[in-house]
Amino acid sequence: MFKRVFLFILIVSCGPERYTPLAPSKIEIDKYYGIAIKDPYRNLENLKDVAVIKWLRKQEEHSSEILSLIPNRDYLFEKQKKYDEKENSNISKTLITDLGTYFYLKQRSVEEIPKLYYRSYLNLKKEICLYDPLWHRSKSGFLHTITYFKPNWDETKVAIGLAKEGEEVSEIIIIDIKTKKVSSEIITNTNPASLGGISWLPDNSGIIYQHIPRLNITERDFMLNTKSAVYKLGEDSKKINSIFSKSDYPQLTIKEEDYPIVSYKSNKDKYVLGILDGDSRYKDVYYANIDEVYNGKPKWEQLFRKEDKIKDFVFYEGDIIFLSGKNASNYKICRTPVSAPNFINPEVLVKEKKNQLILDFEVTPKGIYFTTLKNGVTSRLSLLDTELREKEITLPKASGASYLESDGKNLYVSVRGWTTPYSLYSYNLDKKTFSKPIIFSENVDSEFVDLVVQETEIVSHDGVLIPISIIHQRNIKKNGINSTLILGYGAYGASFTPFFSIPLLTWVMEGGVLVVPHVRGGGEKGDLWHKGGYKTSKPNTWKDAISCAEYLIERGYTSKNKTVIYGVSAGGIMVGRAITERPDLFAVAIADVPAMNMIRSEIQPNGPNSIKEFGSTKDSIEFRALLEMDSYHNIKDKSPYPATFITTGIKDSKVVAWDPAKFVARLQAANTSDKPILLSVDFNAGHGVNYVKEKYYKDMADVLSFAFWQTGHPDYQPKKSF
Repeated sequence: MFKRVFLFILIVSCGPERYTPLAPSKIEIDKYYGIAIKDPYRNLENLKDVAVIKWLRKQEEHSSEILSLIPNRDYLFEKQKKYDEKENSNISKTLITDLGTYFYLKQRSVEEIPKLYYRSYLNLKKEICLYDPLWHRSKSGFLHTITYFKPNWDETKVAIGLAKEGEEVSEIIIIDIKTKKVSSEIITNTNPASLGGISWLPDNSGIIYQHIPRLNITERDFMLNTKSAVYKLGEDSKKINSIFSKSDYPQLTIKEEDYPIVSYKSNKDKYVLGILDGDSRYKDVYYANIDEVYNGKPKWEQLFRKEDKIKDFVFYEGDIIFLSGKNASNYKICRTPVSAPNFINPEVLVKEKKNQLILDFEVTPKGIYFTTLKNGVTSRLSLLDTELREKEITLPKASGASYLESDGKNLYVSVRGWTTPYSLYSYNLDKKTFSKPIIFSENVDSEFVDLVVQETEIVSHDGVLIPISIIHQRNIKKNGINSTLILGYGAYGASFTPFFSIPLLTWVMEGGVLVVPHVRGGGEKGDLWHKGGYKTSKPNTWKDAISCAEYLIERGYTSKNKTVIYGVSAGGIMVGRAITERPDLFAVAIADVPAMNMIRSEIQPNGPNSIKEFGSTKDSIEFRALLEMDSYHNIKDKSPYPATFITTGIKDSKVVAWDPAKFVARLQAANTSDKPILLSVDFNAGHGVNYVKEKYYKDMADVLSFAFWQTGHPDYQPKKSF
């Protein structure tokens, strides 16, 4: 398919005098389908090379030195802490059991990391701390954070996923809820937060989890050939009792990059599910009798294929009720009997909504409750009753995105927004009334009451309307001098729904404007919206962001020298290609753990799964699409680029550190402007995994102060010139 030619060269600085340590270069030329692609920093891919690590350390030292000179950086850190203290505590990852018990992570403003708590629905004021990860540190010597938890069916034990700070792979411990005693057996080589969670067996005798055979993130086989396994309480946790994997079931279409996950949703279900997961929107799903799990060899039968486009489903009284994207980009709710499933022509219970995405649903004795989402930002709650009549239910508070849970007696509805933190309400199915919020923040809302949230649509480059969210202070003047941060993602069909962020709201409170363009590649307008920024249509993602910036400038919110573009992970494609296509349009580019070198993405540990979203160089058409979305290869020599701040983690397995490092190396060598190009390297971090609050606020103070500095905010201008 391609040939390689090696050249060696030392790239020297051109243009203005540089203050950054330029990277050593070893050019390699690849030929794809007759196209020669020059890669001047291929040598940076060797993270075992002493010279490469030395350069990365110099980059980190240089970035730290520059950032430390920005006035008011510490003020931004303290400002975030002040808002956090006002909130008093943050509650996340809530789980409500059928017995009416709430399990949740809670982090008080003075605490380093969250703890696991639980409380009864009948006694909401009495909460019990079940597990503090600092107890684990006292034994292991390392700081760990809770990434996942799952109580068993009778609520006598809970399985907890713990990850060492900065690492993505976890271990599982099991705790007795009454005594808080931790089992001596620890399950290693797993990651329940990302790989399907944990399922308890119906008799509570053990758990089903996902086993990761290889843990070296620098090797090609990391995260390949994972297995679903059963651990029985009291047994040797090092023994892997696999029940669903490529090696166990060669007759099934399981690829080495697939995650064969086993899920058991209710101890009343007769069936256990085998799900072939990975970075794709829809899954191949199998089923087996739960009793067969105990003998270690379930007889897996296919339930449906990814081509059936089933996003979510439940078993209910002999039926499968599911959310379908088949001929319904915004989804529809359907029903088919378990005894003779028909996914091609099922009974449609709730038709596709023209301008609303069906987001979530819960089946109850009173009917099917479901939430919808308009343009990714406005949520509604409805009921399809037992007579198949639809009725809208007014939410207790305006919500950007609402999700549902049910214990059969009550419906639990989450509410959140750009300026309002997460709240959880109980809706009594019989009385048809909402309770006071069960989980909410009492004080922090008042800090942001004068902020304005505008939801509008703008015309993109091809005439398509793009939803954008604009958050700013009420008394803003559209005089073109507002520092404006454009935050986007646009990949994997993930919707950038409203969320409460103290750092981003701090930006607004300091006079900045926050803008979220819901660019194509996301899921804000359904399946077609995802496909509109996928593989060969990926340019729409960054062109939508460019159109957003042009709109904001035309309307006087900001100007070219005040505009910041910001993205994380796959959002790095949007950032990198926006500034390489229109470097004149942005003053600043910021990207955390970003994907920038897309024609090399499939050789990374997450590569085989990223192919499903972005494409493969093994296909000539997809190769050209990857080259088009490759920010690294679209840098032009001797060109002026915006101020750029890139972060990466050496332990990152999703986007390996050399990927954004190569982009920075080339940008530093090509840039002719006097703008700083910084690379911050965390040698103890993975793919944005950061549960330690103080470190997170410090990192965000770096981001925000850099953006204010480079957009000319007078309070953030260093005394020393660069």
